[in-house]
Amino acid sequence: MKNIANILSLIGILLLTSCNNDPSLQKYFVDHQEDNDFIAVDVPSSLLDKKHIELDTEEIEALESIKKVNFLALPLTDKTKAKFDTESATIHKILSSDTYETLMRFGSNGTKAVLKYQGEENDIDEVIVFATDQKRGLALVRVLGDNMKPEKIVKLMESVDKGKIDLEAFKKIAGAIDMD
Repeated sequence: MKNIANILSLIGILLLTSCNNDPSLQKYFVDHQEDNDFIAVDVPSSLLDKKHIELDTEEIEALESIKKVNFLALPLTDKTKAKFDTESATIHKILSSDTYETLMRFGSNGTKAVLKYQGEENDIDEVIVFATDQKRGLALVRVLGDNMKPEKIVKLMESVDKGKIDLEAFKKIAGAIDMD
């Protein structure tokens, strides 16, 4: 009986120590969905009308590898200034974990952004964009998908730049945030 108690105690300790209490990006999104200071939008890839877009095979494959886009923003106001600093630090901490790899950093005129990914280099499951602006606030975007290929995602982004994909839904989100 003593051995059973010792084994159960050992299993309990192992279970408690194996649980990861580190904050995750998914938990961060869930925790802030109902916060009235934030703007939260989940956009399924089906929102993009693929039938009326002229894309080449690689662009179509990239678009079809995207399942959903999660968008979370905190517009900067007098009321949210302290929260902006706290939330920016929290997001930086989450994104600085070994879980995410940095693709690039960029910024100018008070705006800073980082592009990160999760998954294998040639098989990305999640792309994250985190941007802060000292006048407008912060934005956090998660692009979730299966087997996203970096080179195809880049090509898809180039097609967005060329105007081949109408991002009207995303423009409405940006307009609602008033981050212009």
